[in-house]
Amino acid sequence: MWITLSIIFFLISVVSSTLLFYSLRRITQYEEFILQIQQVIKFSTDKMKLVDSKGHYESDDETGFFFEQLKQIQLSLDGIFESEGEEDDKKTK
Repeated sequence: MWITLSIIFFLISVVSSTLLFYSLRRITQYEEFILQIQQVIKFSTDKMKLVDSKGHYESDDETGFFFEQLKQIQLSLDGIFESEGEEDDKKTK
């Protein structure tokens, strides 16, 4: 009886550990993908601000909408993950 329960517990442990491993690996892949998107949007925002150094496009109603939406996306992505600089600041405190 105890041997049977031990075998069942062992099998459940192995299966759940394997599922956990693959789940964490998948989550890490998604996290890296979102970070890549965040970097692309940050690069795009920086380049657009460089092109529009005088602010003519950003203040225009039609193109200003695009600038504002890009800024909102950047802020949303910044809120998802902490940057490495923030982590370093917390460690030094």
